[in-house]
Amino acid sequence: MTSREVRLFMNNDSFENEASLALSALQKLKEHLADCSDNYINISNESIQKLNSLKSKIVQNKFSEPHPRGPSEKNEKIKSLNTSINTDIRLINNNSLRDTAVLGDGNLDADIMFIGEAPGYEEEVQKKPFVGPSGKLLNRIITAMGMDRNHAYISNILKFRPKIGDGKQGRSNRKPSPEEIKSSMSYLLEEIKIISPKVVIILGGTALEGLLAINDPISKVRGTVHSLEGAKAIATYHPSFLLRTNNEISDKRKVWEDMLLAMELLEMEISDKQRAFFT
Repeated sequence: MTSREVRLFMNNDSFENEASLALSALQKLKEHLADCSDNYINISNESIQKLNSLKSKIVQNKFSEPHPRGPSEKNEKIKSLNTSINTDIRLINNNSLRDTAVLGDGNLDADIMFIGEAPGYEEEVQKKPFVGPSGKLLNRIITAMGMDRNHAYISNILKFRPKIGDGKQGRSNRKPSPEEIKSSMSYLLEEIKIISPKVVIILGGTALEGLLAINDPISKVRGTVHSLEGAKAIATYHPSFLLRTNNEISDKRKVWEDMLLAMELLEMEISDKQRAFFT
């Protein structure tokens, strides 16, 4: 495995942005040509070679523009769902939960949906799921799949951060209780129905237990395709587990195998390089 491949899952933020930067540049070029009065542009042979190289990378990695946002009906359903979450007296008056809702985020027409367990400190501050260290790792995983975060929809089984003691917990987090999970599960299931993804990636044992009522460890469940609200569901390790494991390369390879399975279910083109990550 090359050092570049390792950085995909570690600390290379530049590669994470390559797809979106390329698409942004192409969009700006398109807008420029549309405004230009001439029906041609002068371009050097060197620039042509660079464009051809970029085209090859786009085809190889299957970078493409995200699906457009869903029709107004889908947007309205999500807005209505979020309003219900924010005004649910059962959740508002639940003294075991903090009071800031962290709602789902992403492309409403996404083919793939990632679901974790609950927001943490960073997520609560930004009111957006998976924006802390685990979220940055998840972003790298999505990029390695040949997409970016704008292609996916990301959520949690619990929309509020579980409280520790009197709530003065700093950055400390805890696992949601079964009762807390149950209080929000109907909202998540409705969210899945609205997004209607083809594949759902279940991140971690807590999400697995809540969504599929399976108490087995991820090590025994991963690699198996389940059915969930009309979608195909795959369980894998939570990114936070990958950040603390002592078997970093081995466990990241297992997660990557699960992502390859998801890509196959989505009928995405997979390069030999992608198949070889962490081998």
